[in-house]
Amino acid sequence: MATNKLSVAFIGLGRMGLPMATHVLNAGFPLAVWNRTPQKANSLVASGATLASSPAEAAFGADIVISSLMDDEAVLSIVTGKTGILSRLGPSAIHVGVSTVSPKLSDKLERLHLKSKTHYIAAPVLGRPDAAEAGKLMTFVAGDAAAIERARPVIASYAPTIIPTGERPRLANSAKLLANFTLVSALDMIGQSLALAEKSQLDPRLAIQMLTGFFGSPPVKDYVTRIAEREFVPPGFEIAGGLKDVKLMIAAAREVNLKLTNAEAIRTKIRAAIKSGLRGKDWSSFTEIDRR
Repeated sequence: MATNKLSVAFIGLGRMGLPMATHVLNAGFPLAVWNRTPQKANSLVASGATLASSPAEAAFGADIVISSLMDDEAVLSIVTGKTGILSRLGPSAIHVGVSTVSPKLSDKLERLHLKSKTHYIAAPVLGRPDAAEAGKLMTFVAGDAAAIERARPVIASYAPTIIPTGERPRLANSAKLLANFTLVSALDMIGQSLALAEKSQLDPRLAIQMLTGFFGSPPVKDYVTRIAEREFVPPGFEIAGGLKDVKLMIAAAREVNLKLTNAEAIRTKIRAAIKSGLRGKDWSSFTEIDRR
């Protein structure tokens, strides 16, 4: 149980948010939750959480607000306006953003929170829903050092591996995009390698053995199997989310006068994959474009 009874609000109970919020509650923190579809909060409410009618209501009286949402627009929508968290968030309260969003949005959130005398911490998580359920996520964290230390017990309840990246929140988002760019580039290489093996009539078992040896980490080994066996359901990370992240990578690179040609090629493949009927599948399914 938690020794520090910080009150927490959790906004967004999707495939990542729900297990993360569950770990916060199980760690003993008083928890209020909000989700566009209230029924997703049923298991949390049954375990003692309070269901709020709006982000603002969830944030009222909270020491820590955690947002886990799809993209920049969704995050900004729960921060501003009459029902946004800033309308009810108390002085010195902390907003922890765990979504993969643009560094530009972090800059804006940093300014908005400073104006309201609250704190914004960017803390995007690394890991898929199975890691969230197991409480084994990693997170890049950036923001005011004192605010990070205050929020640390809450963050550690769902992400025990915490990697500091600096005082500017945008740095955590840049680190997450770098990690995702490395991964999506590896997926692209795996897909092209398997397409070459198949079209060359090489024994697929040998190709998988070679690739899993080369890409030895457990998550990447799993992707080798997914791509080789075409196991794109259930998705670990949906392809629409993958497209959003790749667009963020490209935009972030442009901000620093860099052209990520590999990411731009992958964006084209993902768009083609979605158009061809792979929407809702795992993001690694874009590798089907090479096979076709």
